[in-house]
Amino acid sequence: MNLSKKKIAIVMMTLATAGFLFGFGYSWFQDHFFKPPVHLYSYGDTAESFYDKANDAVTNTHRSGARSGIVAHHLLVAEKIAETLAQMGTGWDRTVVVLSPNHFDQGSSALQTTIGAWKTPYGNLEVDERAVNKLVKHIAELQIEPDTFEKEHGVAGITPFIKKWFPHAKLVPLVIHESATPNEVKALAKQIQSMLPNAVVIASIDMSHNLPEHIQIFHDEVTLRAIENGECDCELEIDANAVLQTLFAINDLRGTQNWHRLYHGSSLSVGATNRFQDNTSHILGYFKPGKPEQEPFFSMQFVGDVMLDRGVRTKIQQNGEDYPWKEVTRFLSGTHLTIANLEGPIGEQDSVATETPPFNFIFDPASIAVMRKQVDVVSLANNHSDDFGSETELATQTALYQLGMNWFGNAHRVKPVYRIDQEGFAISLIGYHQFGTSIEELQQTIQEESKQDRFVIVYPHWGNEYVQSPQDNQRVLAKQMIDAGADLIIGSHPHVVQGIEMIDHVPVIYSLGNFVFDQGFDQTNVGMMAGVLLEHDRVNIQLSPVSTVNGQPIPLSDKQATSFFTELSKRSAPELQEDLLDGALTLPYEF
Repeated sequence: MNLSKKKIAIVMMTLATAGFLFGFGYSWFQDHFFKPPVHLYSYGDTAESFYDKANDAVTNTHRSGARSGIVAHHLLVAEKIAETLAQMGTGWDRTVVVLSPNHFDQGSSALQTTIGAWKTPYGNLEVDERAVNKLVKHIAELQIEPDTFEKEHGVAGITPFIKKWFPHAKLVPLVIHESATPNEVKALAKQIQSMLPNAVVIASIDMSHNLPEHIQIFHDEVTLRAIENGECDCELEIDANAVLQTLFAINDLRGTQNWHRLYHGSSLSVGATNRFQDNTSHILGYFKPGKPEQEPFFSMQFVGDVMLDRGVRTKIQQNGEDYPWKEVTRFLSGTHLTIANLEGPIGEQDSVATETPPFNFIFDPASIAVMRKQVDVVSLANNHSDDFGSETELATQTALYQLGMNWFGNAHRVKPVYRIDQEGFAISLIGYHQFGTSIEELQQTIQEESKQDRFVIVYPHWGNEYVQSPQDNQRVLAKQMIDAGADLIIGSHPHVVQGIEMIDHVPVIYSLGNFVFDQGFDQTNVGMMAGVLLEHDRVNIQLSPVSTVNGQPIPLSDKQATSFFTELSKRSAPELQEDLLDGALTLPYEF
């Protein structure tokens, strides 16, 4: 068959057109009937100009090559977020992994992810579906749960910054609930490193929450030590412990543990609020190849007298078992140990406590079980531990064992001593009841512990009640303790805060006052927490006052704390007065 050139051209054009239409139709059909729809998330109601302003404010765009870092998701520090991301990676990175907390307890899995994209002012930030599906396939606990990401600002808030500074990258969004186990965290980190070894990993974390600066600063210092060391076996006062542990595990696998801090601040410090209840702190920076700082540290919080009977028991019955602790949950978190003086025994007996002497207290075991969530160790070296005799005193010790709460001392003996061997530190806590224990026994016990190169902290129950200045008999006892080898003395019993002195270079905090109590006098309504941070060459002490009205401690505002510290400094040793205006002491000590 002979065809003219013109006819051949017409046939070829017809076939090409048919092929195009078939291909287009087939592609359209696939997209609309076989391809799952793209879930398009919003970055929130924040104006586009807000992100433009933050990104335009960046002055340092030198890329460090860092493949992991920490940013906030609190957009108060938007410019700092932009500044941090602008210095990470290479700018040509193909994958960014975001590790976010699960702020609203959404979904059913401890580890969650999603597919789709986030709409940003700089274009859509698409999820790397291939990477997500591979992770889900290899991690049983990781589930695709799209609804969780609708409200999760730990991811959404920072997506415009990621799209701006990593324009060629796709996203792997991961939400990690605080219930994630250490094994789940390690498995996730291992798979991220195995499947995405070159990905930039960003931990989206806000730090301390809802605290005045006089205690927020202490918690942030503990958190910073953990970040510098690349690990911490305590629950830090942050909104994402599981996220941070995942980041630590990834950094360990990569050998990128050299921390570079770019910013540390808070809502209060920048004047964004004057209410500590609205305060949030922020620590931003990145990690580069290298070892962590590896400087050991250990953190503790000491609070004063805790009494859970009489008026406090009534308040608990009216408001629930957690009533005494509602306002100090975050205040008491974030350190290795929290220690209190338990001012009475535990038992099922009915309360017989009165407003007039004799004062015999008994604490409901249910109240102690709730206290256990806030306090790790208690001293029983006080004048109320044996209010119902030796049998109840023994029952108290048994009850504490059953609850998993450690204790030391008792009403008549110095021992047992509570020993801590952790983070390279050897610490001994010794309880002493001035009115029931011999000073000779105390001195001997201190010497025994000190000879073993242990850091000895004595927690004496001593002094005159309701007297705000240290007394001569306390100074005599303190000198005897120090001569025997005590390194730090933190006292209780007077029900009021007393001054602070140095004896032979050893700090003596004579009385922390009440913490949970029902006394209604003005001077008994303010207590104090002593935060103690031990480092290899120093002891840092941060004091934080609380209101103790109606058996419920509440942190004082920074303005109130300033007045408190002014009065405390007047009752303290002259050489400490200037430092105590900020409630802080730093003392050299070689561990």
